[in-house]
Amino acid sequence: MAVLQAFRRSPGALVRSPALLVPAFVLFLFQVPQLVLQSTSPLLASVVSLGASLLLLLAIPFFQGGMVGMADEALDGRSSLSAFLAHGKANYVQILVAYLLVVVVNFVLGAVLVAVGFGALLSGAFHLGTLALVTLGIVAAVLVIIYLLLAFFIQFYAQAIVLEGYSAVDGLKRSYSVVRSNLGATFGYMVLAFVISVVLGLSYGGLSLLTTPEAAAEFGLPVLSTGGLVGVGLVMTLVGSVVSAFLLVYSVAFYRLVTR
Repeated sequence: MAVLQAFRRSPGALVRSPALLVPAFVLFLFQVPQLVLQSTSPLLASVVSLGASLLLLLAIPFFQGGMVGMADEALDGRSSLSAFLAHGKANYVQILVAYLLVVVVNFVLGAVLVAVGFGALLSGAFHLGTLALVTLGIVAAVLVIIYLLLAFFIQFYAQAIVLEGYSAVDGLKRSYSVVRSNLGATFGYMVLAFVISVVLGLSYGGLSLLTTPEAAAEFGLPVLSTGGLVGVGLVMTLVGSVVSAFLLVYSVAFYRLVTR
């Protein structure tokens, strides 16, 4: 089964090519200043977070291209940071276009969902009746389903672009075609990846309590110094980089198995 075969092959690729952890570590490292400033200067932390988000918007396509290319090489042998730079540069434009298309569609869906929520509040405030609320609820549910289906079917666009040389739009179409032809396997892959992501999220949530004095005091945890906050941030960065690199390799291994 492709899901389990890909899962078994992924750890070996990371062991053979530990350089896969470096780009992921650098990407997660962007979060450390925000964690440190969160307890000392919340306003500055918000500004830094906004700047980091804009920078990541431009950096993620390069990261995706480089990591997919490295993972592909690591599954067959070894890879290096030079491969990361080469694949990131070669596929940056196409992945950026595809990524921005996805961001725009998600933004539109999110904006409509917010409008629906606002409409529900107005309906309650002006007592427009149960029918209006039910209608808005159905619309909201449909929007969420559309978002989930979109994420499910186009999740492999970067793999299609890097591994098979598709353009941005064709990469999105290729991802849809691959998923549609492998619905059961893709669902199994998503379930396993989701479980791993939940474990990471819970670990992050527990560690993040230490970075907020109010939350730490509420749960009886120690209030950390600046050095302690940096240490926690680095631990979170290391854990996040290992898990994210593994999931990326896993996605490439799975994509290769269902397309070859």
